Amino acid sequence: MRTILLNLPWRRDNRRGVRAGSRWPFTSEPAEGDYIKYIPFPFFLAHAASLLKSKNNDLKLIDAIALGWGEQKVIDEVSVYQPNLVVIETSTPSFDNDIELARRIKIGIPKSSIVLCGTQATTGVKDILSKYDFIDYVLMGEYEYTLLELVNSLRGRKHLKSILGLAFRDNQVVINRPRPTIKNLDQLPWPLREEASIYKYNDGFAGLPVPNVQMYSSRGCPFHCIFCLWPQVLYREHKYRKRNPVDVVEEMVWLIDKFNFKAVYFDDDVFNIDKGHVIGICKEMARKGIKVPWAAMARADLMSEEILTLMRDAGLYAVKYGVESANSRVLRLCKKNLNIAKAEKMIRYTKGLGVKVHLTFCLGLPGETRQSIQDTVDFISGIKPDSLQFSLATPFPGTDYYRYLKKNGTCLPGRLADYDGNNKYAGGLQEFIDLDLERLKDDLCSNLNLK
Repeated sequence: MRTILLNLPWRRDNRRGVRAGSRWPFTSEPAEGDYIKYIPFPFFLAHAASLLKSKNNDLKLIDAIALGWGEQKVIDEVSVYQPNLVVIETSTPSFDNDIELARRIKIGIPKSSIVLCGTQATTGVKDILSKYDFIDYVLMGEYEYTLLELVNSLRGRKHLKSILGLAFRDNQVVINRPRPTIKNLDQLPWPLREEASIYKYNDGFAGLPVPNVQMYSSRGCPFHCIFCLWPQVLYREHKYRKRNPVDVVEEMVWLIDKFNFKAVYFDDDVFNIDKGHVIGICKEMARKGIKVPWAAMARADLMSEEILTLMRDAGLYAVKYGVESANSRVLRLCKKNLNIAKAEKMIRYTKGLGVKVHLTFCLGLPGETRQSIQDTVDFISGIKPDSLQFSLATPFPGTDYYRYLKKNGTCLPGRLADYDGNNKYAGGLQEFIDLDLERLKDDLCSNLNLK
């Protein structure tokens, strides 16, 4: 059984997209030389690949976005490999692109089975299997073990209808019961790195040294932000699950020693949910004598001076804080419920420790007004982060935000490609549909002299 796992190329007009590994799939104009500044590591694909490999399966992992490959190059590589299974991770804004490429791959290798996974595959499963006869299987939610069981089933070891998280056709569309999320993350082998273009991945916010590597110490988030994609669609729950700090730091040491990475970024949903977990990782870093700088995605109002100081002493270089808005009404309506006063205090304390700060914001959420945007601008001007980013409010299918707009009779985008949180505002507020929020986003970054 030969399996190929694909993060397909995604190009539209003069824009390049990122999909696998991104909680907010989007397109952007490439920098000089067709270079994409931000390329996330495809954790789910890489974990699925490592799990298959640990069971002695033949496989190949191709991240065409990281490699910079075009469509024909990918089709040629798949044709040469002649896999039995072609696994494609898809997203909402890239779906039309992905389904056309899947069709072309099936034409070239008609005996192969095409498998879709990812957020849009999960939310659109019934329509996909009803409409596209060249799609054989859909993996819903966290799909690492679902894929392993599908491979075993095709070898005659398991019946398809018993595989949780799988959908397929058997004269009609069959959607099996959802698969529970992975409770013990330490059972998963580390993600496959050797098959990926490891030095192409980058999340170099706030000047994080390169080459840097993305890893994670936990999955999940207990908060209920209406726009957040992975907890609502891939996890389908708001549970926080963590790895053993010893295993986390062992992987960190392996990445530094084997691949000579100059920095590590913990791309957790929220790194600092569990105080004891953070303390355990920092103490283990100290025990192992790790010297490279590291960074993490965190929630500012969960921080404390004690934890920040401990993290700094363990080598913390930068923190990425999700703020979204500095307006309390917007934060309440989108269910972020961030304590903005506590967040500001901890952000300032972070900077005071000499740790760099990257802030993320989202324009056009429910309750947004020109005044609330000004509140956010004033907040940023006062804090002066080392770097920041703005996204456009995007009601991805499967989220509470999507259901909120649909219930209120808001006209949602007619094209899946328009669910692009870096290129087109789809958040439903007429005032901001009429206003060019994309231009405003760029102007804010320019005027604040930050990127």
